[in-house]
Amino acid sequence: MRESFEKQCLGGVPVRRIPCLSLSCLFFSLFMDAHAVETGPSPMPRIEETVVTATRFPVKRETVPAHVTTLTREQIEESHATSIPDLLRSVAGVHVADFGGNGRYFNVDLRGFGESAAANTLVLVDGRRLNQADLGGVDWLQIPLSRVERIEILRGGSGGVLYGDNASGGVINILTRSGGSASLAEMRVEAGSYGLASSRLAYEGSDRRLSYSLSVGIKNEDGFRDNSDLDARDGGIKLRYQGSEKWAVQLNAGVQHDTARQPGDLAESDFAKGLTRRATTRPDDSARVEDSYVHLTPEIWLSGQDRFTLDLAWRDRALVSDTRSWGFSRHADLTVYSVAPKMRLERSSGAVLDRLTLGLDYQTDEETITDAILLGKMWDTRLEKSTLGGYLHNEVHLSDRWHLTQGVRTDRGHYDFNSDSGPESLKMHKSAWSLGVSHDLNGRDRIFANFSSSFRYPLLDEMYFYFPPGPAQITRLHPQRSTEYQWGWSHLVTPAFRIETSLFRIDTQDEIYYDPMRFSNINLDGTVRRDGVEMQLAKQSEQWALSVHASWTHAEIQDGPQTGKRFPGVPTWKGGASVKYFPTEATTLELIERFVGPRPFISDFANRFGELSGYAVLDATVRHQWSSGIGGWLSITNLLGKEYAEYGVIGIKDFIIGDERVYYPSSGRRFIVGATARF
Repeated sequence: MRESFEKQCLGGVPVRRIPCLSLSCLFFSLFMDAHAVETGPSPMPRIEETVVTATRFPVKRETVPAHVTTLTREQIEESHATSIPDLLRSVAGVHVADFGGNGRYFNVDLRGFGESAAANTLVLVDGRRLNQADLGGVDWLQIPLSRVERIEILRGGSGGVLYGDNASGGVINILTRSGGSASLAEMRVEAGSYGLASSRLAYEGSDRRLSYSLSVGIKNEDGFRDNSDLDARDGGIKLRYQGSEKWAVQLNAGVQHDTARQPGDLAESDFAKGLTRRATTRPDDSARVEDSYVHLTPEIWLSGQDRFTLDLAWRDRALVSDTRSWGFSRHADLTVYSVAPKMRLERSSGAVLDRLTLGLDYQTDEETITDAILLGKMWDTRLEKSTLGGYLHNEVHLSDRWHLTQGVRTDRGHYDFNSDSGPESLKMHKSAWSLGVSHDLNGRDRIFANFSSSFRYPLLDEMYFYFPPGPAQITRLHPQRSTEYQWGWSHLVTPAFRIETSLFRIDTQDEIYYDPMRFSNINLDGTVRRDGVEMQLAKQSEQWALSVHASWTHAEIQDGPQTGKRFPGVPTWKGGASVKYFPTEATTLELIERFVGPRPFISDFANRFGELSGYAVLDATVRHQWSSGIGGWLSITNLLGKEYAEYGVIGIKDFIIGDERVYYPSSGRRFIVGATARF
């Protein structure tokens, strides 16, 4: 009965379920003699792609014992995506849900953490944290897609050693564009369905020792749904000064301002009253954000390959959220300071190369929240979270084929609260570790294994309970901790045909989640086990390019009151495919299929309310390059006009707790036309 009702309201299509230094010395002594001599060249060309996320310094991707995906500038420019989350939809194992209808609000999930994915997937921009210490999550509007040079996705909790908090599901590192040797000016414009109009100007280049990249942009959109308008402005600058061969300094800075209307959810009872998928029951809700940041990174080259880097960052974010449908408003001011010195030391002995990375991470987040309800009654809450972590991460290259990594981290968190109910202080302490091995079998096949632990601290506003008419009350939560096993294999069939597969198991204790029955966040009573398989392949010829990705994730509560229940919001199956055809050197035609399987509704830990239907969506893009500087494209998302919802919740509707399911309908068919001019 519920399933048929969902089909009627949302057009959902049910989808068939398918089924430290001391360790380095030990390895030195064990393997020095056995691997001092390498056995001839590989039969296939070796991949020399470099990544930085896995070690916080550049290393060859093939030496990393983890599943890493890199999206290059070329791939970004050839995609039909209008934002970073849109681009991530094409990556194996990444589940993206847009629940605002205007490209403002996204939930990006690595490895099945559901509703709390934003607190378990660490997002970096040039190494600076983009995750907020509160429930605001990740603000994807701060870094427009056109400013991105490349994106690195490191799956799994091995990043917990190097980055600490928030990395249980993985790390997404966004690297922005830098100035090249030649000056380049770029103008980009887009227009499309639902009132989309955006423009961007960028200029980059270099002058002797200084390289620079500047960008400003405007985006306006009415949104798919009523009351989903978006008005956004942003600007950014990146400067790098190479003082000599021994030192350099880099500056990143940016500002962002946006006003976004909030259409909210639609319940089954709303559809029964005759409301359409584009309607809203919250015509006056909105949010305004003003955000700015500065990130300074001096770097010193010591003797040989030894390097020292210091990251200094500041961010100030002001949010005004006006939820008039509930008679509630919030003003939140968040200021972030961080200091992160790190050093890489490199030593070699015969065929063995040893790289040791050590560093400290200190960050303090100060937030002042003013909550108000009808009749003007207000409560002030001041919150502060400080974390200090130290880590050691060691890479041992025993030969061209054998690579080992080990790491350990110790971390302390301190919370201070001062609300109308009184002050309170809490301290927490966690640690993380990792051990991995990567082996090149024959130049075509590479295998890896990784064993790691990670953690996440509670967010600032997860730590207090608030519901009118009383003031905020502090909630005592335990840090969440995870242990992961990860294995992987990649096979180079030909230089233009590659297959990659990984398997993982994550056990999480004290998982933090929101309980709508208590109006507060709590620790889950029971272990959550996440088992999964991720696969992707890519093949290219002169006229065709094919990429396919698929993932299977089983997230289940192992013990406690909800034993045997699936974890909410996690699809068992997810996948997609892209086929490109190049009729001429200047023209590209592309078809993209996206598939997401059924999953339990958010907050339905008892699995009582069925599943949010799966969906399959087809997108199409045509690109043409008229000259070396002028190009354009036409893209159609949701080509067949599928009616579906990426996000569905069981919770509160107009302050009434019941068994009603609510949805965030996804956009219908959409046309976007754009052009880029470079000179």
